[in-house]
Amino acid sequence: MTRIRRLLASLVAGATAVALAACASIPVSGPVESGRPIEEDRAQGVRYYPAAPFEGASREEIVQGFLDAGTGAQNDFAVAREYLDPEIAADWRPTGQVLVIEGQVAMKTETDRVVSVSVQVRGRVDAHGNYRESVAPTPETLRFELDEIDGEWRITDAPNTIVLVRQYFNDLFKARTLYFFGSELRYLSPDVRWFLASGDAASRVVRELLVGPGQWLAVGGAVRSAFPDGVMLRQPVRVEGGTAIVDLTEEASTASPDALRLMRLQLEETLLPITEASSVEVRVNDAKLDIALPGSDAVVRAPDVNSSPMVSQRGSIGYLTGGELALPSGTETVVAAVDRLDPIRGAVSASQRTIVLLTEDGTWSMRFDDEQPTLVDDRPGQVEPALDNWDWVWTQSTTEPGLYASRVGEYGPSPVQMPAEIPADFVSHQVSRDGTRLAVLYRAEGRIKLAVMAVIRDDTRPVALGPPLIVDMPGTSAVDVAWADSNTAAMLVGGDDGSVDVRVYRVGGELTTLGPIQDAMQVAGSNTLAGMRVVDRNGTLYAPRGSGWRSSDAVITFLFAQV
Repeated sequence: MTRIRRLLASLVAGATAVALAACASIPVSGPVESGRPIEEDRAQGVRYYPAAPFEGASREEIVQGFLDAGTGAQNDFAVAREYLDPEIAADWRPTGQVLVIEGQVAMKTETDRVVSVSVQVRGRVDAHGNYRESVAPTPETLRFELDEIDGEWRITDAPNTIVLVRQYFNDLFKARTLYFFGSELRYLSPDVRWFLASGDAASRVVRELLVGPGQWLAVGGAVRSAFPDGVMLRQPVRVEGGTAIVDLTEEASTASPDALRLMRLQLEETLLPITEASSVEVRVNDAKLDIALPGSDAVVRAPDVNSSPMVSQRGSIGYLTGGELALPSGTETVVAAVDRLDPIRGAVSASQRTIVLLTEDGTWSMRFDDEQPTLVDDRPGQVEPALDNWDWVWTQSTTEPGLYASRVGEYGPSPVQMPAEIPADFVSHQVSRDGTRLAVLYRAEGRIKLAVMAVIRDDTRPVALGPPLIVDMPGTSAVDVAWADSNTAAMLVGGDDGSVDVRVYRVGGELTTLGPIQDAMQVAGSNTLAGMRVVDRNGTLYAPRGSGWRSSDAVITFLFAQV
């Protein structure tokens, strides 16, 4: 007899439940079972209720049902485990890997006891919540072994993986930002991970916080945690009276008073956005620790920049607000230098009171109170320089390729070791606001690629870059890259028809297209995506508005990168 595979989905929003998928029979008999706690449902947001195995199901139907049951996250994927041999069900780790797929699965029966499933993968999440996206689908094959148990087919060997189409993934998983520190413990550094939107989300993010930053960030100590090695979470995080209580093992007590303050800051910045708590209480073996947060002068939590774009316009520079230019305070000598040098690109750090100017003769830098700028790199053919929060100037030349770093006001550029995967003649680069990552835009293998790498420093001096996190995309020319906010890279990518696409990549998340701007040549970031600005070859300035771009009446020469 033909049986209909069914999947019942329910959307929980407040007290309303909406059916997302049908073709399901509703049970009218059986034992009475306890309902789910309201708090758990609220945390989950969306729930799918896949069908359990039915009597007489074929091998292929068991494998398909198991894949469908990957949407049923409640009770630790209890329904999916029903498709497994009871001897392996408890050991199966559903989130050891999450595959985000495109299109339908293709199933093939290889032998009497082996079924393979081919999928087109567009993204994957590893066991620690690290997400990697592919612009083009990547084929992958999963292999399942089955056996008859009490007359019914069950899976005896399955990968520690669930397979989800994009909509289901977006419903079930949420991006969470873990916070660590740069190498000098001066700036908070974000690390985006993806976890199930479940009631234990707070405990999950704390456990991963204790593991430490992602491997690509931690290389060379570029990004660090204040927690001592071996610290673990003793019991689930709970919220009482607006306070999130985090109970740690005794290894935490070995931390210095300064480290304890940093540990609490990491916990607060990570936990408060995903809980209803307003503060964090740290305990060791259930004993409360009296820990103050570090002062704002000790740690920069959010290295914000001026929300108005810094521009060059008709030989003058300043923040553009309402069509008028406003100079940073105390920049008289900078104005004189700009007038004399006639720069074509630049970067500014109002907080550090430093500026970098690119001219036809090379890259110059100065502090606001310097009498004269200093030439830091005299190579011809230089691209827009980058400035980081430690006052290092990053320069690159297309005619004499090589990435160099120089301290503001000091000549003597030194090379920064690049990973072998990145061509020496890349066209655009910029350092993240926390100083921990370098974004590089280049063309290779017929595609445009963005590489994001950890910055390895020796007493703030950049000396090398970690293994690249590479995102590729269609396009014929790499135009420009900038940090749109603290964790999002914005890119201009040219096409065959002369249009230039604006794309943004949230590091650890998705690549998104924001639409084209004809002849766009430069992008500059702000504190949010809404503050991003683009200028075209005619000097027209654009700002994002809704789903498109709106031009302003202002005509400028170029945009300064703000740090």
